[in-house]
Amino acid sequence: MFYYTLTSKLVLFYRYWVPMMRGLGLVFFAFFLVLATLLQVTTSHGEQPLSRIVVQNTELHLSENAYVKASPSILGLKGQNFEWVTLEYASPNPSIDDWIGVFSPADFSAYFLSISTASTCTPDDGSKLAPPFLCTAPIKYQYANYSSPGYRKTGKGSLRLQLINQRSDFSSVLFSGGLSNPKLMAVSNKVAFTNPNAPVYPRLAQGKIWNEMTVTWTCGYGINEAEPFVEWGQKDGDRMHSLAGTLTFDRNSLCGAPARTVGWRDPGFIHTSFLKELWPNAVYTYKLGHKLFNGTYVWSQEYQFRASPYPGQSSVQRVVIFGDMGKDEADGSNEYNNYQRGSLNTTKQLSQDLKNIDIVFHIGDICYANGYLSQWDQFTAQVEPIASTVPYMVASGNHERDWPGTGSFYGNSDSGGECGVLAETMFYVPAENRANF
Repeated sequence: MFYYTLTSKLVLFYRYWVPMMRGLGLVFFAFFLVLATLLQVTTSHGEQPLSRIVVQNTELHLSENAYVKASPSILGLKGQNFEWVTLEYASPNPSIDDWIGVFSPADFSAYFLSISTASTCTPDDGSKLAPPFLCTAPIKYQYANYSSPGYRKTGKGSLRLQLINQRSDFSSVLFSGGLSNPKLMAVSNKVAFTNPNAPVYPRLAQGKIWNEMTVTWTCGYGINEAEPFVEWGQKDGDRMHSLAGTLTFDRNSLCGAPARTVGWRDPGFIHTSFLKELWPNAVYTYKLGHKLFNGTYVWSQEYQFRASPYPGQSSVQRVVIFGDMGKDEADGSNEYNNYQRGSLNTTKQLSQDLKNIDIVFHIGDICYANGYLSQWDQFTAQVEPIASTVPYMVASGNHERDWPGTGSFYGNSDSGGECGVLAETMFYVPAENRANF
């Protein structure tokens, strides 16, 4: 696995990306961010934190003396796509194993409380379980005593969690029984962004020719609701609109559990627009737009990027190359054995040094979602300051692609059932066959 984690990714980079850059006539310095995880076997990354929760074992133990309160209930009033939420909670029988899970959509409990609905939620092997049972994993979790060391004695605690706009509302749930045998005690009020469907987290990528840039983003508007486009132009110049293509997928597009079962979450719609005939080295501004069929417009904030130089032009292109970065949570949730904590440091450092970076290559093992689809939204939000400003080029690693019987390099199950679908849909790659990038 060491060969795949390090050597194969570098071979992929030199066979595919370097010829492309040479074709663009770029002369560059490559700054390798040598992460410690790049030199370790894949199993050293530990398990996906959300996989420790055995949601199928959840039992309903509602208590009138237990509660969870979330505030504020309306997020993004100033147009932001990140916001901190404060949870206050109490349990009549507190334990060090009690934990808080954040679920989205907020009505996850319909699966648990409604026998008719729950009976339609079956394991991936097609077997039947007696309802009710919980069949969706939370998008994040944290222990109840994380920031309230006196919780075990007082039965009361509070917690601050960061939520991002993910196309739906949220509810927080207090569980006892630990992660292996969860007992649902209380559910909070719902929390939601002002526009859950808003266009968010743009990802730039170099197009197939030197003077083309692509913009990919995620939102909740399908093509039956709104027309997606990018408004763009040179800084202080005329503006133009470029329409976007739209992709999505369902459970049946994936290969197995947990991606098709407890890790499934609706991915929304992924749009890609092609900005063409760019002027060499020019600075362009852009924003994401959706024209609703009632004639109104929904806009993102404004971003900017610099176009590529002309092929053969004398220039120095500053390139950052790394793999195995993963994602992490600013609030400390989803933590397991200090899992991927360094990814926040890497993201912060790159964001602070963007003026000295022209393009980024993330050569595999992108976010370690491992079949828990909500984590891809978390990752695109984490890298937005970088990916919205310079091209963010990706390649699949074993944690994006590998699944038995699907033609992956190794026949293991490291992708958690994603089998490459998430990576090739969430990010644009200028390849003829994106399934093989």
